[in-house]
Amino acid sequence: MQVALVGLGVMGKNLALNLIEKGITLVAYDKNPNAGEELLSCAKSQGMADRLHIVSDLRDMVQRLEAPRSILLLVPAGELVDTVCNELVDAGVDCNDMIVDCGNSNYKDGITRKLKYQNKFEFATMGISGGAEGARHGPAMMASGSEGGWERIEPWFEKVAASYNDESCFARVGQSASGHFVKMVHNGIEYALMQLIAEVYQLLRLGTNRSPKEVAAIFDDWSKGQLNSYLLSISSHILSLENQKNMPLVDLIDNKVGAKGTGLWTAQNALELGIAVPSLVAAVQARHLTNACDTTAAQEMTYAAKSTNTVDIDLDELKDAFTLASLLAYRQGLALIKGASRTHQWKVDLSKTLQTWRAGCIIRADYLDSVAQGVEFIDSLDKEAAALRKITGQAIMSGLAFPVLSSTQTYFATLTTPSNGHLVQAQRDYFGEHGIKTHSGETCHLTDLVEIDAKVR
Repeated sequence: MQVALVGLGVMGKNLALNLIEKGITLVAYDKNPNAGEELLSCAKSQGMADRLHIVSDLRDMVQRLEAPRSILLLVPAGELVDTVCNELVDAGVDCNDMIVDCGNSNYKDGITRKLKYQNKFEFATMGISGGAEGARHGPAMMASGSEGGWERIEPWFEKVAASYNDESCFARVGQSASGHFVKMVHNGIEYALMQLIAEVYQLLRLGTNRSPKEVAAIFDDWSKGQLNSYLLSISSHILSLENQKNMPLVDLIDNKVGAKGTGLWTAQNALELGIAVPSLVAAVQARHLTNACDTTAAQEMTYAAKSTNTVDIDLDELKDAFTLASLLAYRQGLALIKGASRTHQWKVDLSKTLQTWRAGCIIRADYLDSVAQGVEFIDSLDKEAAALRKITGQAIMSGLAFPVLSSTQTYFATLTTPSNGHLVQAQRDYFGEHGIKTHSGETCHLTDLVEIDAKVR
């Protein structure tokens, strides 16, 4: 099997070694010749160089491949993807060749590109998760599209991807550019889970005066049971680390958090589609707030420091609250994927989507089986729901910030308790005559229901 790879950065290099190790003959290119040399050196050191061909230009790469060709792109999202695609057309690819964008591109760009290049080559999209380690030893691979080229490489990619219970974490999750949408939402869930873990750490450390090592021990204990997940495990490890002066690693790190954009895209698309994912949106805003002092609105967003309170937290209740909040982060993401699939007619298979997340990716967790059970399972978690209410209230009383925890409780409460939307409907009609809908389904105005002598002015 022959495959070409364009882009030999950290992810590209590690994926290349994975491909070669699985028996694929790889033709690789990067505009930086040092990247190719580094890959070749790594392949030689691991005894795999015989299946690797480094080329100096795209035309040479295309000529080395047998038609129909399969070419993977791992280049930065945006204009560079189109630049490479156009260069490949000039280099000689044809309509039967398949080019797969494996980067973190915006799914809307994928839809545009499918139309733009439809008579020049087959354009497909695939989200890849797992970081450098996953790329090297088995990532989660969320592919999309019905292109015939998938039939050539799918059996090989099933081997390249991570596996869980002997099932590959590669899947064609749906049509068009849905693979990139699914990866985008994966990252949105990732934001929420990371922030949620950070908030629980903050509550335990500053709210209950525990040391980072003590919090690490709690996370480690949780990881030995149903809450086992990659993000919780690495958080436990991070919190256990100290330098030579016995200072906790976390105390040496600045609080400003960066982002690559996929979390923001998740929030934007959720708002555009009218699908509520408050936990995911809160996580994005939480990162923005860590950088508030660097914004143009810094003066308006800078306030005097306030003292915080200690609180008495029951660890079993905290664990229950964290369990439900984690499950709800996934459920919000799946709701967004399902809504987008319906809107765009992608026919996304949520069971296949969850299968790709079982291993290799950043949001892998043992409790994905519980996520897959759906709303009925969530409805059975009465103890956890009560704990989420109580812990959220106690956390807020500490005076510390809990954007994801509080947003998750608000999300769940909004969907499971009486709504206040009737008053907001009335307000809108009162000042703007937007209309209201009654319990009987009738659409009318306030003045059709009651007599109003004069409105407030």
